[in-house]
This record gives sequence, C-alpha cells and structure tokens, in this order.
Amino acid sequence: MRRRVKPSPIGRPGIPVRVVESIRIKNAPPNEFRQKVLQLPQLAYEVETLRDGRKILVTKPGGKSADDIMVWVYEGPMGSHWRPSHKLIREDIKHKLSFHREKGLEVLEALQKVYDGEDPDDILAQNPHLGENLPGLPVDLILKAYKWIWVQEDCNYPPPKYQGRKMSMDELIKLKNPEFSLKEYIANKRQKDRNIT
Repeated sequence: MRRRVKPSPIGRPGIPVRVVESIRIKNAPPNEFRQKVLQLPQLAYEVETLRDGRKILVTKPGGKSADDIMVWVYEGPMGSHWRPSHKLIREDIKHKLSFHREKGLEVLEALQKVYDGEDPDDILAQNPHLGENLPGLPVDLILKAYKWIWVQEDCNYPPPKYQGRKMSMDELIKLKNPEFSLKEYIANKRQKDRNIT
C-alpha cells in the first residue's frame, strides 16, 4: 500500500547522512526520559530503526537551545531525510480514523502508552499487527517518532512550568471524540474540494 502522506524532503537524495553514534534509550516516564536526553553530548544519533529499514535520527542541539534536539526520518542513501511534525502525524491519524475507526483508536491508545513512558518496541512486540492495512504513515514510524518528539517538547518546554508533551497529546485525544473527528474531517474535505476546483 502506498503512502498518501508525502513529507517534505529536506536532504539531498544520494548524499549520505553521517551518523556519529548509534544509541538506544528505552522510553521511560517523561521526566526520567528527559533527564537521559539532557545528558547526551551534542552530536547526531541514530536512535530507532523502523521495520522498513528507515531510521529515526536525532541531532543535538536542535536549534532552540543547547538542550534541544531535532527529530529526523532518514529514508536511506538514495532517499532524503525529513522532519516529522505534529501536524503531519495528526492529519495521518485523522485519516486512519476515517478509514477504520477501531484500528485508528488502537493507534491512539498505543500513542498514549508511548506518552506515558512505554517503549514503542515493547508495544509493537505485544501487538505486531497494530495499524495493519491502515493508510498513511507506518505505525512504527508514528510511535517511534513521537517518542522523540515528545522528549524534545519536554526539553524545550519543561513541565511543570510549561506543558511539554501534554499540549500535543491533548490535541490527539480530541480525535477520539467521533463527533469532533467527523466534523473536522468533513470541514477538511470541503476545503480540499474547494482547492481542487
């Protein structure tokens, strides 16, 4: 099945990305995971491997501060690298929910577990068919990217003074309400239809 969501490429295809170090840090409760990431030296890291061979990379610093990280999806030597965003993933999940509500809700439940500190590899090992036959981004990409996006938010906007990861999770939770999702889906479809004509 082809991806319908097309991320904006940032890198140049064919130009290798040099990863300085490959590491694995298991997810943990938010503050504990944040502390582990804050201890990383400033480098580029390969932090996750996806089922299709793509990689999740993080670079530190990310641009906002010395403690910030940037999260990247690396497509491989002949592909490009791109940054997954809240908007991209949210739109993808909305599409999954409209395609098959029950399976889409299972993806949201898995994201809640990642948010709470469970590692995506453990979730996927328990449910290897999670998100199977759903359109859009692979579920392992969503879970593993958000693991790192959320710690990025916690580093930039540390709780309790700021919301950190909570702000984006609150937006994802809103998608569980069928009325909200249906209204938003219809509004988005009408907007797209207007743009086509």
